[in-house]
Amino acid sequence: MRSPPRWTWLLFPTLTFAVAAGTAALIERGLPLPVVSTVSLASVILTVLLLERVSPLHAGWNRRPELGDIGLLLLNRGVDLALLAALVLGLERLERSGLLPSALRAWPSALPLPAQAAVGVVCGELVRYALHRASHRPGALWAWHVVHHQPERMYALNGPRLHPANQLWVSAAHGVPMLVLGAEVRAVVLTAVVTAFFVVLQHANVSLSFSGWNQVFATPDVHRLHHARRWAARGVNYGIVIVLFDRLFGTYAAAEPIGESDIGLEGEGSAAGDVASEAAAVVVK
Repeated sequence: MRSPPRWTWLLFPTLTFAVAAGTAALIERGLPLPVVSTVSLASVILTVLLLERVSPLHAGWNRRPELGDIGLLLLNRGVDLALLAALVLGLERLERSGLLPSALRAWPSALPLPAQAAVGVVCGELVRYALHRASHRPGALWAWHVVHHQPERMYALNGPRLHPANQLWVSAAHGVPMLVLGAEVRAVVLTAVVTAFFVVLQHANVSLSFSGWNQVFATPDVHRLHHARRWAARGVNYGIVIVLFDRLFGTYAAAEPIGESDIGLEGEGSAAGDVASEAAAVVVK
């Protein structure tokens, strides 16, 4: 397996900046937030799919997107929008009724929007890390999360391939703490878009240089180990955007080569994956 060209090291920070700055600019222009988030997400997916064609890690992974993956992507877009609307309305009612203590309203709203998104990412990552790790233990959370681990390849739409119940906690992880602490909806939307960018990119079939970035961010090179069969028993690299909590709690594993046939479930988990996938397909229909 050849090493990617050194110049590709610049693509990761360039894309991250473009997504964050571009989305923030659209928000500042006052465009409807559902439109901003949808346009940004679509742009991210199309860009990453193009990168997969230009510089794939494994050519065999570059097949057509699965219809079920597209269905879950569209369904979970609705889940995200519905959750955000429900949270905003619910918290407004709590605030009007005096059930939401003013002491909780401690969000750093004076910071620039991108800085607020950075704070939101860290808050969300702590919650997501705990829930993600819990989702790899037997029980209801795994029954939902296994849908995400059933594919035997890595590509852009693996990221949003989530049972709707799984998508709820992924989005609520940053949405709930941010809104309870008093963040504006636009800060939550920017945080959600940045998180979605990492969700798509970390599953991408790309051969790029992430040297150094792997130590801080949940890059594709790092996250592939999370989906690799040989690492399944140990459980590693749960981070979605950053690997801070993996490092703190001993679940970080350094990037290493992953073969074309190394991804997926095996044993009892595979059968569970089939059941969960069928259940998700019913939901999509």
